[in-house]
Amino acid sequence: MSGTGGRIGAGVAVLRGGEVLLVRRGDDGRWDVPGGGARAGETPADAARRELREETGLDVGPLRPVGVFPHRHSYPDGNTVDWETHVFTAAFTGGEARAGDDAAEVRWWPLDALPDDVAGTTRVYFDALREVAG
Repeated sequence: MSGTGGRIGAGVAVLRGGEVLLVRRGDDGRWDVPGGGARAGETPADAARRELREETGLDVGPLRPVGVFPHRHSYPDGNTVDWETHVFTAAFTGGEARAGDDAAEVRWWPLDALPDDVAGTTRVYFDALREVAG
């Protein structure tokens, strides 16, 4: 199956002290920030909030932009999609994170000991996140 046109994605790294909340993706089993594709008419910030709620059950306050990351993602079914993913951070405001939607697992990770089992693009997010989380 060949690639389709570019899509807008969004994700939010929820920060709690020196930790970040990550999800283990259901499709490839790798760790990532909660996120996914924006729906028609949805802003990246709205998409990030919706995906966070769907994948972890959490709501957060203000979103702070980390960056916009163009990348190509190949899915297990062979489909390849060009993405422009908007990544945000937000402070943890309480609640119990639980895996939902297409997240297989949720877990808090120390920013100085993030998992290695991630896609190359997620590694780029982690580098940018360490910069802004200082």
